[in-house]
Amino acid sequence: MMKLTTKAARLLDATPGVHLHHGRLRLALKVPGRTAPVRKSLGLLPTEANILYAGNKLSAMKIDVQTGNFNSDEAAFWHKHFPNDPRHNIVNRTLRDYFDQYRESRKFDLAHASLRGLESVVSLLEPHRLLDRDLRDINHRDLERVRNAALTTRKSSTVQLYFTQLRAVIDEAIKDGYLEHSPFVRLRKLRQSSMESDPTDAVEPFTQAELGRLLAACKSENARQMIGFLFWTGMRPGEMKALAWEDVDLDAGTARVNYNLSRAGYIKPPKTKAGIRTIDLLPAAVTILRRQRELTYMLPERRDEVRLLHNKSRIELRRRVFLNPDNQPHHNPELFTSHKSWTALLRRAKLTHREPYQLRHSYASMMLMIGAHPAYMAKQMGHKDWGMIRMIYAKWVADENPNYRDELARKLENLDPHVTPSVTMEREAIGK
Repeated sequence: MMKLTTKAARLLDATPGVHLHHGRLRLALKVPGRTAPVRKSLGLLPTEANILYAGNKLSAMKIDVQTGNFNSDEAAFWHKHFPNDPRHNIVNRTLRDYFDQYRESRKFDLAHASLRGLESVVSLLEPHRLLDRDLRDINHRDLERVRNAALTTRKSSTVQLYFTQLRAVIDEAIKDGYLEHSPFVRLRKLRQSSMESDPTDAVEPFTQAELGRLLAACKSENARQMIGFLFWTGMRPGEMKALAWEDVDLDAGTARVNYNLSRAGYIKPPKTKAGIRTIDLLPAAVTILRRQRELTYMLPERRDEVRLLHNKSRIELRRRVFLNPDNQPHHNPELFTSHKSWTALLRRAKLTHREPYQLRHSYASMMLMIGAHPAYMAKQMGHKDWGMIRMIYAKWVADENPNYRDELARKLENLDPHVTPSVTMEREAIGK
């Protein structure tokens, strides 16, 4: 920060309305209709010449206020005195303009899903006629009205995601200086329902018996193989569909997750470094891959486009492990392209409705139940640490295993004889 000279300090004290803010000169001007002075930074260092310039500018602005120029055309007033400040550019910038600017500035690093999300936000705003309004005229009440309408047809978590993207767009105007304050500053925080805010409530895993019913209800071997593999590995469906034989080592019993399948049909690296991982395959998963090897291993390799950040890509020759019924690579990351197909499968298996993602939860819950360490599970499932594992699955494990305390006490040889033994322990005692 520049140090004031003695002469400059005296000159600053003698110039009312001009003061320092973060080491730069700032003006304070009283204008009609405002109780507090409007403060405008000049961005100038506090030299003697700059202080004199600031005083003269403030005097000229006061004259324009006194002669009524401010009241007659406020926008022109600010543009006259701060012509290089984009906030006072006479050309209005609309919310739609900033959506376009955001897409352009982020075109090299926004994922396909994020671009689709932006289009959903635009569709959400369209009926409320906000897109073609000057962004400076949009306030927190406008945003609240849009959000309340959206909540009537969408989950709060979905609305929250849309508004996160909208905020990123509006932040472009803050960076440009077109807005001083974001309308989000005064927007109350959205409260989520307990069902949506507690991730443990979303865990409804399949048991091994239910898996058997599910597989028996499958009409194709292709579906049976994929469902079984997800259950026994905990992989995401997109990771499974992007898996290639080059990533598999059956002798070592491992599979390397290098890519995920996008909704646009190309493969891409996982979102985080933790997503790139080597999975230890259980014997059941190895059995599935051995059967799959008979089906797809000898098929010719294909050119896979790998999309990277910053609009870069590369071509790799790979042999996908799981192919569609026509022996072609999958182009959709969901387990089944049609949601109705999954629903019909559950109905034939006489199972309550659960999303295919519960196959991943099934693997994690099952492994934790038999004592797998959460840190190990975090690596298996692609989490950077085991905090997410603890948050999602800890409550479920405790609820589903009421004898867990007794099991731990037995391992420590520290049972309390005055506590009623569990049913499991009674049965073991009878067996002995």
